[in-house]
Amino acid sequence: MKALFEPEFIAVVGASNDERKIGHIVFSNLIRSNFKGTVYPINPKASEILGCKAYPSLTAVPGKVELVVICVPNTLVPSVMEESGIKGAEAVIVITAGFKELGKEGALLERKVGDIAKKYGMRVLGPNCMGIMNTHQRMNITFTNIHPMTGSIAIASQSGAVCSSMLDWSTKSKVGFSKFISVGNKVDIDEADLLSYLKDDPDTNVIGMYIEGANRGKELMSEAFRTSQVKPIIVLKSGRTSSGSKAASSHTGALSGSDKIYDAAFHQANVIRVNTIDELFDLLQVFANMPMPKGDGLAIVTNAGGHGVMAADACSDYGLRLASFEKSTIDKLKGYLPAAANLYNPVDVLGDATAARYEFAIKTVMEDPNVSCVAVLLAPLDTVDIKAVAEHVASFAGKVSMPVVGAFVGGTKTNVGIELMHEANVPCYDSPDKAIRALGAMVHYKKMREESGDTAPVVVEGDKQRVKDLIASVRRTGRTSLSESEGKEILRAYGVAIPAEITAATPEEAARAAARIGFPVVMKIDSPDIAHKSDVGGVMVGIGSESAVRQSFELMMSKVRSRVPGATINGITICQMVKGKEVLMGMTRDEQFGPVITFGLGGVFVEIMKDVAQRIAPLTRHDVDTMVRSIRSYAILTGARGGRAADIESLKDTIFRIAQIALDFPEISELEVNPVMVGDEGKGTYAVDALVVLRREN
Repeated sequence: MKALFEPEFIAVVGASNDERKIGHIVFSNLIRSNFKGTVYPINPKASEILGCKAYPSLTAVPGKVELVVICVPNTLVPSVMEESGIKGAEAVIVITAGFKELGKEGALLERKVGDIAKKYGMRVLGPNCMGIMNTHQRMNITFTNIHPMTGSIAIASQSGAVCSSMLDWSTKSKVGFSKFISVGNKVDIDEADLLSYLKDDPDTNVIGMYIEGANRGKELMSEAFRTSQVKPIIVLKSGRTSSGSKAASSHTGALSGSDKIYDAAFHQANVIRVNTIDELFDLLQVFANMPMPKGDGLAIVTNAGGHGVMAADACSDYGLRLASFEKSTIDKLKGYLPAAANLYNPVDVLGDATAARYEFAIKTVMEDPNVSCVAVLLAPLDTVDIKAVAEHVASFAGKVSMPVVGAFVGGTKTNVGIELMHEANVPCYDSPDKAIRALGAMVHYKKMREESGDTAPVVVEGDKQRVKDLIASVRRTGRTSLSESEGKEILRAYGVAIPAEITAATPEEAARAAARIGFPVVMKIDSPDIAHKSDVGGVMVGIGSESAVRQSFELMMSKVRSRVPGATINGITICQMVKGKEVLMGMTRDEQFGPVITFGLGGVFVEIMKDVAQRIAPLTRHDVDTMVRSIRSYAILTGARGGRAADIESLKDTIFRIAQIALDFPEISELEVNPVMVGDEGKGTYAVDALVVLRREN
């Protein structure tokens, strides 16, 4: 990666004197950026390009080549890759398009490029990318004519169009970049590789990424978590509303759309996810230029009461609280501000506020021990000198130990103030909401990093051989769906508590089983072909006598056979009736991220309520704690409105056991326990149902 970002010797294959060609633009940008290393233009039809001696091939270059930039037609790229390997290049940037984005033939060509890179041990960026910039090395290897300022933001994008937008924004907002990377098709280098490098890059303080999809989800999570411990990562992931859900047998599978999985991955890795490009820009600006807040107490200073109210409302949306001022702070404000001014938070310095009045109020609230960050709001009233206020705020805002942001709300009149603030590297927005959101993101990131706690996954021991034998037995029958009793056998092997139960083949067997277990009982159809038993009349609860059991047996068999003709029916399971609060636990296996664990409100309405949270196994205690607390119905588990608290510790223990099953047996594609009955505190947690689906064998 060092050869990619910090090379001394670069060769551009396809460099040209024809200004219309990409090779000319890329080589010209490299020369114009004042790169201090050695550059070699490669073109068999030219002796000199832009004042540099040209060479007919890479092998004709007399010296060392660390980085090769390829700008030739796609069909010629493999031969240039071979030549790069022979020359001993360590890294290659393939600017050329025409690979997997064009279909099957392009994908085969791209695979060939990747194979050649592996053969010679070269790292490859692209193909189909804009290239990279390292402003601290004065190196622009792209085909854009926008040269951003030197700064501390590293940007990586999977989209060339988004790259262009980011570069244009940086110019307008006076924001500098350290690194700029267009990843393209990611035949080799991807976001995980970039994070591994950027984590230790001394020129980068904050990382922004635009991602459409991840090829190595687990590696991305691992690198993101390690990187987020030392610098923030802000990600715009597109495709939030696309239909990412696969056809699934379980409720869990139906709830596990790809975007929810990315949400879980980013949460566990302490990545800040944004939903719009504006939000990405807003957060990059504040993280790059302001110190981290020490707490969540916000002070607002404004010349318009309405804007102050809007900012105060936004606090609850973005995890901030209005700081309560000390009496000494209020007294100090009272001694200077006009009698009509509001001395409490938000501080209203009134519409006729001078720059000096603004400065006094801001500096006063900053001295209050309860204040950790400040938002300066301004409305373009005729009595305010916007330029003077901006100059005063900019003169000290970037030199103090807490973040200070502005929100100059308006249009033409406020532009001068916003531009002045930007030039001084002080974030300034066009609405109170954006300013509060930016500060809230800093507080959120700080809390995430502090609360990560023990990063060691919880490991549970189980009877692996018992589960292996059961899965092998199911495979021999040609099935991929397990019966409920088989699913529960897997749970038992890993210490999950199951209510007492007996499967009966006749009404008389069922009555005797119920008498042994004790009334009332639950009756459930036992079939590997029926995933949702309630939907076909395959569940009855609260059966209180032997005669009722016999009648219910006949009725259930009749209903199920008429509604699911041809289904294999092993009998009817008579179950101990356990009481508690209903939750769901489950697992689906994602191709990129592996086992995705789901927890939430249980029962038959789970897909309607969608009150679930997800995490990706393996799980730490922090992962499970936050997952359980994050559902909307968590208050029910803790004993809302005088109810008894559920046995949350045993609930968490069951989640760990299900996650371990998923990790130990990759051949399980779906696993769901719905409902799980969580008893009162100290009474344990019981898996009442079990649905297990195996991967199809190739």
